[in-house]
Formats: sequence, C-alpha cells, structure tokens
Amino acid sequence: MGGGFLSFFASWLLRKRDYDLQLWGKLLERRIEAHERVIQIALEMRVMVALGGVDASGEVLRAPQVLSSKETFEGWFHHATTETGSGSTWLSVATTRELNFVQDYLVTLHMHLAGIPSERYPQAGIVVRQDFIDLSSELERQTFSFFVNDVRRLKLNDLREWHKYPRGETERRLKMTRLLQNWQDIVRLSNRT
Repeated sequence: MGGGFLSFFASWLLRKRDYDLQLWGKLLERRIEAHERVIQIALEMRVMVALGGVDASGEVLRAPQVLSSKETFEGWFHHATTETGSGSTWLSVATTRELNFVQDYLVTLHMHLAGIPSERYPQAGIVVRQDFIDLSSELERQTFSFFVNDVRRLKLNDLREWHKYPRGETERRLKMTRLLQNWQDIVRLSNRT
C-alpha cells in the first residue's frame, strides 16, 4: 500500500511538473515574441537614408528613413506603437521603461514637427539622426538584457512595478536629446518657404 501511494504521489508530481513546464513554455514564447518586436522597432529606427552632400565635418548627410516624409513618420509611429503595445504586458520592466521613454521622445518629436511641411522632414531628420541612433541602441541593449538575464527565470514580472522612469529622469534625458537642444533648427525649417 505504501509503495502504491509513493508511486501515485511521484506520478502526480511528474504530471504537475510537466503541466507547469508546458504552461511556462507558452508564456515564455509570448515574452520572447514581445521582446523580438521591440528589437525590430529599434532596428527600424536605425535605418538611414542618404540625402546627398556632406556636412561641415565631411560626413554624408543622412536622416532616419522613418522621417522621409510626414506620412512615412506618422505611419511608422502608428506601426511602432501598435506593434509594441500589444505585447507590452510580456516585456521586462527595464524594456518597458525604455520603450516608454522612446515613445515620450517620439511624441515630443511629433509635436515639434507639427508645423513643418512634409518635404522638410528629411532636414529635421538630419538634426535628430543621432537621437534615433542613441535611442534605438539603448532600447536594443535593454531588450537584450532580458535574453541574457531573465529568459531562463521561471517568474513573471510584477505588473504593479512602475513602468516608466521617474519624471525627473525622463525630463533630464529628453533635455539631453538633440531634438530639444537644437529645436530652433527645426523651427527654422517651418519658416522656410
């Protein structure tokens, strides 16, 4: 009787463990897919187009491809927020915070570009090109930290944990961007005829 009980108990433990692993496998697939979407958005931010000519330091004039025109930017921004928003529950806290900062930046950029004609977007892209490179690199770095540190952890994030950087840090980082440091250059683009 004792042997039967031990056999039943061991079988029950194995079935429970198998069920837990299957469930965790499905959750892990969702988390990996959500992080892969963020990496794809970060890579899209780094695609540059040459505008012809060189700047004062001899570098080829380039701008983010997503700033080719107003329509391109708005379409990409909608795509990026939709693509990442659907999986935001599954993202690590660090990735979510960085993604929210990138969205704050893009909303600020959108606001600053409001009065600029579509054909001037590439010139605005020259001003903010380095921001796109820096933001996408940091977003990619935070996302890859999930694959390095958290992917094997059999624990989900606490959704009550704050999903944004503290306001002071967000404002400080935004002020350090070329967008806000050089926003007068963008304003001048809207005044050109």
